[in-house]
Amino acid sequence: MIDRLIHWFKVEPAISMLMITTAIVLFASAFLARRRQEDAGGAHPAEDFWPWLRRIIEAAVGAALFIGLLWAFRAILNDNVSTFHATHGSLSNANRDSAWSIWGRPHTQIELTVRHSHEVEVQQELPREDPTQPPLYRTVTERRDVPQNSIVGFAGDVNMRLSERKKGYALYSGYVIDVALNYDIVNDSSIETDATFSFPLTPGQTLFEDFVIEMDGRDISSDLRFEQDRVWWTSKMAPRQESRIAITYASRGMDYFYYQVPFKREIKDFTLTLAIDRLPVSLLNYPEGVITPTKIEPTADGRGSILTWDLDRAITTAGMGVALVQPEQPGAQVLRVLRLSPYAVTLLGAMLALTMLIWGLRVRFLDLALLLAVYTMQFLLMAAISDYVFGFWGSLIAGAILTLFLSYLLFRRLSSRSLRFILYGLLVFFAVVYPLSGLLTGLSQQNAFDTLLQAGLIMYITALSLYVSDRRRAENDLVEDASTAK
Repeated sequence: MIDRLIHWFKVEPAISMLMITTAIVLFASAFLARRRQEDAGGAHPAEDFWPWLRRIIEAAVGAALFIGLLWAFRAILNDNVSTFHATHGSLSNANRDSAWSIWGRPHTQIELTVRHSHEVEVQQELPREDPTQPPLYRTVTERRDVPQNSIVGFAGDVNMRLSERKKGYALYSGYVIDVALNYDIVNDSSIETDATFSFPLTPGQTLFEDFVIEMDGRDISSDLRFEQDRVWWTSKMAPRQESRIAITYASRGMDYFYYQVPFKREIKDFTLTLAIDRLPVSLLNYPEGVITPTKIEPTADGRGSILTWDLDRAITTAGMGVALVQPEQPGAQVLRVLRLSPYAVTLLGAMLALTMLIWGLRVRFLDLALLLAVYTMQFLLMAAISDYVFGFWGSLIAGAILTLFLSYLLFRRLSSRSLRFILYGLLVFFAVVYPLSGLLTGLSQQNAFDTLLQAGLIMYITALSLYVSDRRRAENDLVEDASTAK
């Protein structure tokens, strides 16, 4: 128990100190109020131990009841957050893998590779039984590589259309791509070679459509050989022959797109253009290990981006591509508000209790419990109906209206009009303004709001204390003036 309290103090220092401070004030107020009642009745509790002990017990019970109420409603709201998060706030790896298997994995396109070879005749010595005899040879044919950098130019166009995918409650960033890759190939040797072309496919990708490979304008589909994650073919190339390989296909994927030159070589006349239809320039991000584009432009409608990589006489194996922004999950705004609810109910309960005590009234625990229950209901209602009725804003407004209406019924009989307006103001702030702070997504914004809130509450307590003190002083002056006049 002590370890849990210490952990709570470390995790939520402001909230824990506020609850303890309010409980201490409540204890002292109840203790002193009981003593004044006994003094007014002519009793002398100092002469008897039991009245003094009874005051201690009654005040301690009141403080414990206050902490128990807040803790109970915090527990309800924490459970509400956990339940909502289980269905709306968790992008599980299992769901992501399942979505990948259905729609497609992140698309990683590795560059075409070309390997040249040719056959040569060599003399091979035959084994001899008598080492003293002269050696005998036979002519055999061997295949030898002809090393060269065959890709002398590249122009690639990738057109990406975003298409969010849903798995369970979660949304994932999916897309459809149309790919056109054009490679300028040369046999940079003085001999005829057998060129082996190897075009890698994204490992585990679910679908390639309209897959066509042309060599010098001729469809070579009949020459293609397909393996698990690559397509390959062979062709004879004359000395100094130049050819163009055009590869087109459509596919789909999720999370990011990536193009890479796999081996270090001199990259010549290289241009890759990636157009994304609904990803503005301000939201661009890149996978780890990529080089930034040479040029970034918005699309004609301003909603998308066009990324261009221009390389010449370069050496790199870094990739080129884009990482997509994770779409906001259904209920994400509601979840951010619900996460604030345990703190909100604590702050509201403490502020209401301190306001009543500063005003000189006794804290009525039944009314406080009813009010906190109504306030808790606001967040339970948001979690229950936001998916089906009204959405985020409608559920927030409906919950706030319910809280404010029931609060009006609860406080309308208070004799002090000023106190009623103060309590209504607190309720409006915690029912409407404070939940909206959950929409602040930046950490610096959240920290700034929390700091301003703490400063504002301290100023509120100070100002209220000064106001009540001046008001009592003015009332005492009026009483003294009336007595003097008599």
